[in-house]
Amino acid sequence: MSNMFKVLSAVLFAGSLAFAQSDDLFSDDFQDAATADSIAQANAEATTQSNIGNAQATGGQWDGFKYEDMGLTQWEYQQAKEQGVTREKLTKLVELGIRPTEYLQKPWNRLGVSEEDWLSQRAEGMEDADIDRSYRYRNGDQGSAYLSLLIPSYYQWKTKQTAKATFMDVLEIGSIAVTVVLKVQDKSYWWYGFLGIAAAHLWSFADAFITTQWDSNPDANRFSFGVIPTPDQGVASFFNVKF
Repeated sequence: MSNMFKVLSAVLFAGSLAFAQSDDLFSDDFQDAATADSIAQANAEATTQSNIGNAQATGGQWDGFKYEDMGLTQWEYQQAKEQGVTREKLTKLVELGIRPTEYLQKPWNRLGVSEEDWLSQRAEGMEDADIDRSYRYRNGDQGSAYLSLLIPSYYQWKTKQTAKATFMDVLEIGSIAVTVVLKVQDKSYWWYGFLGIAAAHLWSFADAFITTQWDSNPDANRFSFGVIPTPDQGVASFFNVKF
């Protein structure tokens, strides 16, 4: 009986130790979980505060900006903000009389100029058509046209108009050959060959000059009134007289 009591006491003592140990482990796990939750909550609050700070910083440049007073619509204002246009840039555009929608289309790419040059020209009161005409004039190649008066087909070969240049060379060389042959034969009309030579020179010059003139001045063909064929209108336009 005494032995059984001792065994029972030992079992109860061992059970109490095991329960105490498991209770300590549960307490530690609970404390760890609570600590992790606290850290996660602190990080979330920090992130929220950071986002709020960024939003305030982003919207700060537009504080007090009244798009109605600038003559802008709400849609134009929103488009400018969404496309990353700064307040300073938008104000400058309005001062130059440039609508945000026009600026966002990047017209300088179509005109072949830089954004800075485009804004500078617009600041001087020039429209896109004026800017286009100005840069075309600067890039004109009329020097080659005058050189073609001395060297037939020069401009045509330079611009890779192979067929036209070949015909001009054939006319030039053929006329020279005819002139020499007639002169050797002592013909009285030997000088007729110079007409072909002159025709080759004048043809090359006129073709080059007219082409470069239209390149330099896109409005030049307006003065043809549809009578003179232009690069955009064929020979049939000769009969299209306009009054």
